Amino acid sequence: MVEAKQRDPSLRRRRTLTASAAVLLMAAGGAAEAVASHDGQWRLIDWVRVGAVLFLALVISLRATTSFSLRARDPALDDELARANRASAAAFGFWALFACMAAAFVGSFFFELRVVEIAPTALVIGAAAAGLRFVLLERQGE
Repeated sequence: MVEAKQRDPSLRRRRTLTASAAVLLMAAGGAAEAVASHDGQWRLIDWVRVGAVLFLALVISLRATTSFSLRARDPALDDELARANRASAAAFGFWALFACMAAAFVGSFFFELRVVEIAPTALVIGAAAAGLRFVLLERQGE
């Protein structure tokens, strides 16, 4: 008799979160270009770019740090280890956000920085750090 391999249910979630974090980092480059490229009035596309990046950062941070889902949660994916990993990822994302803001504060002594330029970047760094930390912790707990 042939034994069927059981697929790990968290594998799909880890891959999706990793890909989403990569897309978030690439989109952040586009948003940074949109924010930094003008001195004058923003166009509608600039608002859309920054809004999309902020929305993606919100989704990734919610998925990496809470058990938020629009569908019913699979109990096999929501055990104590996953909850502990989410809490650790949330703390890691917070400290990454804090470090980014501290670096921006120090950088403001040497360059003219505005909140409009810093906020999306800081949020992206915090969300991506939380998402990637969650993926790494989940991979270690296989």
